[in-house]
Amino acid sequence: MANILDIFKKEIKLKTQEQDGKLMDFDLDNVKIVKLDKQIAELLESHSQLESLSLVECSLKTLEGFPKLPNLLNLVLETNQLEGDAIKFIADAYPKLMCLSLAENLIKTFDELEPIKQLKKLQQLDLSDNPISQQQGYFQKVFDLVPGLQILDNKDKNGNDIQYSDDEDGLGGEDSDESDDDLEDDDGDLDDDDDEKESSPQPTKKTKK
Repeated sequence: MANILDIFKKEIKLKTQEQDGKLMDFDLDNVKIVKLDKQIAELLESHSQLESLSLVECSLKTLEGFPKLPNLLNLVLETNQLEGDAIKFIADAYPKLMCLSLAENLIKTFDELEPIKQLKKLQQLDLSDNPISQQQGYFQKVFDLVPGLQILDNKDKNGNDIQYSDDEDGLGGEDSDESDDDLEDDDGDLDDDDDEKESSPQPTKKTKK
Protein backbone atom coordinates (compact mmCIF):
# COMPACT_ATOMS: atom_id res chain seq x y z
CA MET A 1 0.00 0.00 0.00
CA ALA A 2 3.02 2.27 0.32
CA ASN A 3 2.90 3.67 -3.18
CA ILE A 4 -0.88 4.16 -2.98
CA LEU A 5 -0.33 6.16 0.21
CA ASP A 6 2.23 8.26 -1.66
CA ILE A 7 -0.33 8.88 -4.42
CA PHE A 8 -2.88 10.07 -1.84
CA LYS A 9 -0.32 12.32 -0.15
CA LYS A 10 0.67 13.89 -3.46
CA GLU A 11 -2.91 14.42 -4.66
CA ILE A 12 -4.12 15.78 -1.32
CA LYS A 13 -1.24 18.24 -1.20
CA LEU A 14 -1.91 19.37 -4.77
CA LYS A 15 -5.66 19.75 -4.34
CA THR A 16 -5.25 21.52 -0.99
CA GLN A 17 -3.05 24.09 -2.69
CA GLU A 18 -5.59 24.47 -5.50
CA GLN A 19 -8.31 25.08 -2.90
CA ASP A 20 -6.45 27.86 -1.07
CA GLY A 21 -5.16 25.68 1.71
CA LYS A 22 -8.49 24.17 2.80
CA LEU A 23 -9.38 20.83 1.22
CA MET A 24 -13.14 20.71 0.65
CA ASP A 25 -13.28 18.48 -2.43
CA PHE A 26 -11.07 15.45 -3.11
CA ASP A 27 -11.24 13.05 -6.03
CA LEU A 28 -9.00 10.24 -7.23
CA ASP A 29 -9.84 8.02 -10.20
CA ASN A 30 -8.44 4.86 -11.79
CA VAL A 31 -6.12 3.91 -8.92
CA LYS A 32 -6.41 0.28 -7.79
CA ILE A 33 -7.08 0.64 -4.08
CA VAL A 34 -9.35 -2.34 -3.21
CA LYS A 35 -9.42 -1.28 0.46
CA LEU A 36 -8.21 1.83 2.28
CA ASP A 37 -5.62 1.23 4.96
CA LYS A 38 -5.40 3.04 8.30
CA GLN A 39 -2.77 5.53 7.15
CA ILE A 40 -4.83 6.71 4.20
CA ALA A 41 -7.96 6.97 6.37
CA GLU A 42 -6.10 9.05 8.96
CA LEU A 43 -4.69 11.27 6.22
CA LEU A 44 -8.19 12.02 4.93
CA GLU A 45 -9.57 12.41 8.46
CA SER A 46 -7.02 15.14 9.10
CA HIS A 47 -9.07 17.22 6.63
CA SER A 48 -12.25 17.08 8.70
CA GLN A 49 -13.83 19.92 6.72
CA LEU A 50 -13.96 17.73 3.59
CA GLU A 51 -17.40 17.93 1.99
CA SER A 52 -16.94 15.94 -1.22
CA LEU A 53 -15.07 12.65 -1.78
CA SER A 54 -14.88 10.83 -5.11
CA LEU A 55 -13.07 7.53 -5.73
CA VAL A 56 -14.13 6.28 -9.16
CA GLU A 57 -12.94 3.04 -10.74
CA CYS A 58 -10.65 2.17 -7.83
CA SER A 59 -11.50 -1.57 -7.55
CA LEU A 60 -13.01 -0.94 -4.11
CA LYS A 61 -14.51 -4.13 -2.65
CA THR A 62 -15.29 -2.82 0.83
CA LEU A 63 -15.65 0.46 2.71
CA GLU A 64 -14.18 -1.06 5.85
CA GLY A 65 -11.52 1.32 7.11
CA PHE A 66 -12.96 4.35 5.32
CA PRO A 67 -12.32 7.68 7.06
CA LYS A 68 -14.70 9.35 9.48
CA LEU A 69 -15.69 12.60 7.75
CA PRO A 70 -18.34 14.39 9.84
CA ASN A 71 -19.03 17.09 7.25
CA LEU A 72 -19.23 14.90 4.14
CA LEU A 73 -22.12 15.92 1.87
CA ASN A 74 -21.19 14.36 -1.46
CA LEU A 75 -19.82 10.81 -1.99
CA VAL A 76 -19.07 9.36 -5.43
CA LEU A 77 -17.95 5.72 -5.59
CA GLU A 78 -18.87 4.83 -9.15
CA THR A 79 -17.48 1.84 -11.04
CA ASN A 80 -16.21 -0.23 -8.14
CA GLN A 81 -17.10 -3.67 -6.74
CA LEU A 82 -19.11 -2.66 -3.68
CA GLU A 83 -21.93 -4.85 -2.39
CA GLY A 84 -24.85 -4.24 -0.05
CA ASP A 85 -22.78 -3.91 3.12
CA ALA A 86 -21.46 -0.63 1.69
CA ILE A 87 -24.94 0.85 2.05
CA LYS A 88 -25.04 0.13 5.78
CA PHE A 89 -21.57 1.56 6.27
CA ILE A 90 -22.45 4.78 4.42
CA ALA A 91 -25.76 5.18 6.29
CA ASP A 92 -23.99 4.82 9.65
CA ALA A 93 -20.88 6.87 8.84
CA TYR A 94 -22.13 9.87 6.88
CA PRO A 95 -25.46 11.10 8.29
CA LYS A 96 -25.20 14.53 6.60
CA LEU A 97 -24.87 13.04 3.12
CA MET A 98 -26.98 14.81 0.48
CA CYS A 99 -25.62 13.27 -2.72
CA LEU A 100 -24.50 9.67 -3.24
CA SER A 101 -23.45 7.89 -6.42
CA LEU A 102 -22.84 4.14 -6.39
CA ALA A 103 -23.40 3.60 -10.11
CA GLU A 104 -21.81 0.46 -11.56
CA ASN A 105 -21.41 -1.54 -8.37
CA LEU A 106 -22.89 -4.84 -7.12
CA ILE A 107 -25.89 -3.86 -4.97
CA LYS A 108 -28.56 -6.47 -5.59
CA THR A 109 -31.61 -6.31 -3.30
CA PHE A 110 -33.96 -3.90 -1.53
CA ASP A 111 -33.03 -5.53 1.77
CA GLU A 112 -29.44 -4.41 1.18
CA LEU A 113 -30.66 -0.91 0.36
CA GLU A 114 -32.90 -0.63 3.45
CA PRO A 115 -30.35 1.20 5.70
CA ILE A 116 -30.24 4.11 3.26
CA LYS A 117 -33.46 5.43 4.77
CA GLN A 118 -31.31 6.58 7.70
CA LEU A 119 -29.89 9.31 5.44
CA LYS A 120 -32.57 11.88 6.17
CA LYS A 121 -30.85 14.62 4.14
CA LEU A 122 -30.21 12.53 1.01
CA GLN A 123 -31.51 14.31 -2.09
CA GLN A 124 -29.65 12.67 -4.98
CA LEU A 125 -28.83 8.99 -5.48
CA ASP A 126 -27.39 7.00 -8.38
CA LEU A 127 -27.65 3.20 -8.38
CA SER A 128 -27.70 2.78 -12.14
CA ASP A 129 -25.97 -0.32 -13.52
CA ASN A 130 -26.32 -2.16 -10.21
CA PRO A 131 -28.32 -5.44 -10.26
CA ILE A 132 -30.96 -3.81 -8.04
CA SER A 133 -31.86 -1.37 -10.82
CA GLN A 134 -33.31 -4.30 -12.78
CA GLN A 135 -35.70 -5.27 -9.97
CA GLN A 136 -39.42 -4.87 -10.61
CA GLY A 137 -40.77 -1.58 -9.25
CA TYR A 138 -37.23 -0.38 -8.51
CA PHE A 139 -37.74 3.30 -9.29
CA GLN A 140 -40.83 3.86 -7.16
CA LYS A 141 -39.62 1.65 -4.31
CA VAL A 142 -36.42 3.67 -3.91
CA PHE A 143 -38.32 6.96 -3.83
CA ASP A 144 -40.70 5.47 -1.25
CA LEU A 145 -37.74 4.33 0.86
CA VAL A 146 -36.09 7.79 0.89
CA PRO A 147 -38.88 10.40 1.15
CA GLY A 148 -36.52 13.38 0.75
CA LEU A 149 -35.02 12.02 -2.48
CA GLN A 150 -35.33 14.32 -5.49
CA ILE A 151 -33.15 12.63 -8.11
CA LEU A 152 -32.57 8.90 -8.75
CA ASP A 153 -30.28 7.69 -11.55
CA ASN A 154 -30.35 11.17 -13.13
CA LYS A 155 -34.16 11.27 -13.21
CA ASP A 156 -36.68 13.18 -11.11
CA LYS A 157 -39.67 11.61 -9.40
CA ASN A 158 -41.68 11.82 -12.61
CA GLY A 159 -39.02 9.98 -14.62
CA ASN A 160 -37.77 13.07 -16.44
CA ASP A 161 -34.07 13.15 -17.29
CA ILE A 162 -31.84 15.57 -15.38
CA GLN A 163 -29.20 17.13 -17.61
CA TYR A 164 -25.72 17.72 -16.21
CA SER A 165 -23.29 20.24 -17.64
CA ASP A 166 -19.64 21.02 -17.01
CA ASP A 167 -20.43 24.49 -15.68
CA GLU A 168 -20.56 25.40 -12.00
CA ASP A 169 -23.33 23.41 -10.30
CA GLY A 170 -23.52 21.00 -13.22
CA LEU A 171 -27.26 20.52 -13.08
CA GLY A 172 -29.82 21.94 -15.46
CA GLY A 173 -33.18 21.21 -16.94
CA GLU A 174 -34.16 20.81 -20.57
CA ASP A 175 -34.59 24.58 -20.93
CA SER A 176 -31.12 25.46 -19.63
CA ASP A 177 -30.14 27.39 -22.77
CA GLU A 178 -33.21 29.57 -22.59
CA SER A 179 -32.79 30.20 -18.87
CA ASP A 180 -29.50 32.06 -19.42
CA ASP A 181 -31.33 34.86 -21.17
CA ASP A 182 -34.02 34.90 -18.51
CA LEU A 183 -31.44 35.23 -15.74
CA GLU A 184 -29.80 38.21 -17.42
CA ASP A 185 -33.14 39.97 -17.53
CA ASP A 186 -34.03 39.38 -13.88
CA ASP A 187 -31.26 39.72 -11.32
CA GLY A 188 -33.68 39.13 -8.46
CA ASP A 189 -34.56 35.66 -9.71
CA LEU A 190 -30.87 34.90 -10.10
CA ASP A 191 -30.21 35.62 -6.43
CA ASP A 192 -33.05 33.37 -5.34
CA ASP A 193 -31.87 30.52 -7.54
CA ASP A 194 -28.33 30.81 -6.23
CA ASP A 195 -29.52 30.51 -2.65
CA GLU A 196 -31.37 27.30 -3.47
CA LYS A 197 -28.42 25.77 -5.30
CA GLU A 198 -25.99 26.53 -2.49
CA SER A 199 -28.14 24.55 -0.08
CA SER A 200 -27.97 21.45 -2.25
CA PRO A 201 -24.53 20.33 -3.50
CA GLN A 202 -24.54 18.55 -6.83
CA PRO A 203 -22.89 15.16 -7.24
CA THR A 204 -19.86 15.00 -9.49
CA LYS A 205 -20.78 12.88 -12.48
CA LYS A 206 -17.76 10.92 -13.60
CA THR A 207 -18.93 8.14 -15.88
CA LYS A 208 -22.37 9.28 -16.96
CA LYS A 209 -24.15 12.31 -18.28
